[in-house]
Amino acid sequence: LMFADPDTSPHSVVVTSPQPSEGKSTVSALLARALAVRGEKVVLIDGDLRRPSVHRLFEVPNSIGLSNVLLQQISWRDAVVRMQEPAGLDILPAGPATRRASDLIGTELADLIEEASRDYDLVVLDAPPLLGFAEPLQMATSVDGVIVVARAGDTSRAALGAVIATLSRLRANLLGVVLNEVHREVSSRYYYSY
Repeated sequence: LMFADPDTSPHSVVVTSPQPSEGKSTVSALLARALAVRGEKVVLIDGDLRRPSVHRLFEVPNSIGLSNVLLQQISWRDAVVRMQEPAGLDILPAGPATRRASDLIGTELADLIEEASRDYDLVVLDAPPLLGFAEPLQMATSVDGVIVVARAGDTSRAALGAVIATLSRLRANLLGVVLNEVHREVSSRYYYSY
């Protein structure tokens, strides 16, 4: 992302994973923070309305956020939390958790991403896991690219293959796969065995 051609580099990305607990929220947060430290203007949106976590990573309130915006209770700009450190990083928490998550994602989110893409160098959307939930599929079609996070030694090849095939059917732009939690004992096994 950092070395992409400015004319073709994505202005909005979804970060997802095949299953829960693979590190997608941590990767989203670190990506957004790293780009903000470089001087880019970045907004990180917590799109996981069932199990939000971005607010905990950045220690910001979650009482108002994306769920309120999608219910048209508040403007997304009014729900954004501006971080002091690093400057240039804004957070849109998920807001109150809701079971109606898949009903809320739609044109409202696509419009929000389009607007935010004009205000920020990059919009990072932390999405729910792709297998088993409808929202990340809708999110993937609303952004310029998708990053998939897989956990070394835990994510099955079948699950990762299913995610990549699904994104391909949607004609989503898969930017790459992040292999998370690679340790020395895992990496040597991956290198020699796979």
